[in-house]
Amino acid sequence: MHNFLMFYAPFIVLILAIITAFIAAPLDRAVGKQAEDEK
Repeated sequence: MHNFLMFYAPFIVLILAIITAFIAAPLDRAVGKQAEDEK
């Protein structure tokens, strides 16, 4: 279990953070409104 936490857990957390960022980014209304204003 210790080896799992030391070697694999950081990569799992990093991948989950990236996935969460891509899911949350379109939900940010301020950025979406700014993109529409620039067009």
